[in-house]
Amino acid sequence: MNQIAVVLDGLKQKISHGSTFIQRSYNSIGQGTFHLPKPVKPETLQAFQTEFKQPLPSEYQTFLELHDGAKLFMLGDEGLVLYPLEEVIEKTIEAKEDGLIDEDYDHYWIIGEVNEGYLLIHTNHAKTEDTPYMYWKYHEGSTEDTDAIGQNFGTFLERSIIAQGDMYWEFNIFDVREDDYYVEEETEHEQAGVPIASEERVRIEIEYPIYRRGGFTVAFYTYDKDKAQLWSKSNGFDNFKQIHRYLLGKLDEPGYYYSEIIVFQKEAPIWQNEDASGEQIAKRVEHPQTQIIQYDGYQAFVNDLPRPLPGWEKA
Repeated sequence: MNQIAVVLDGLKQKISHGSTFIQRSYNSIGQGTFHLPKPVKPETLQAFQTEFKQPLPSEYQTFLELHDGAKLFMLGDEGLVLYPLEEVIEKTIEAKEDGLIDEDYDHYWIIGEVNEGYLLIHTNHAKTEDTPYMYWKYHEGSTEDTDAIGQNFGTFLERSIIAQGDMYWEFNIFDVREDDYYVEEETEHEQAGVPIASEERVRIEIEYPIYRRGGFTVAFYTYDKDKAQLWSKSNGFDNFKQIHRYLLGKLDEPGYYYSEIIVFQKEAPIWQNEDASGEQIAKRVEHPQTQIIQYDGYQAFVNDLPRPLPGWEKA
């Protein structure tokens, strides 16, 4: 496995274990979101080389062959954004037309953005593997004024993941003798009201209706010294789409982290239906179905939402 794949595999393990609550500079905190799309299409790679008459740096191309872009450690619209290659082509062409890439400093591709600025690859430096080619600039102005990150793509990606999408190359710029490290009062006020809590385990029980057209009931249980305690209970869900929306919203409340999520589904021992005349018929279910699924954190739950029991797929 190559280094880029190793780094991304580590990130995916972190996400699957529920480690998605992040903290960045200036007390920017919250539940981060992640998106790693499918690999780049070969024809897009060819289109890039045809347009710019230069191959991509090997580490960056390796990344694209695994995922055509990414959105990592996103808090709302802020985080580390790596464009799909088609967008890299479009953004770079537009930037040259609009003067964002200065005609005297036109040796750049725009490959993404982070913290109110663009991520750039210096095309001249990218011709060799031993010259750092990653650069950054504010959204305003042109490429006449850029900041060197001092790394190639592989190291940039790894250190950005370690820094949770923050601009790690600026960490050593702060000087206590000259700079003020501050947290905006509005942010401080908002964060004061966010509960910081940790639920080691949570148990979700989905009770199936007795009447086939009836509603499902969903109950949440938390644990205190291994003893389950009812947290909340809701009913009247007509189908599993409604249940999924409810579960995702409930588990994504700010400030809560779950190391283990257990979903227990149970079918009612009796179910009712109507015959052709509309008369109610009650039948006993000889072997009511049950199912227990254990998830290692919230993201694992999101990636593999519980499915309805056999026979209830349309619910």
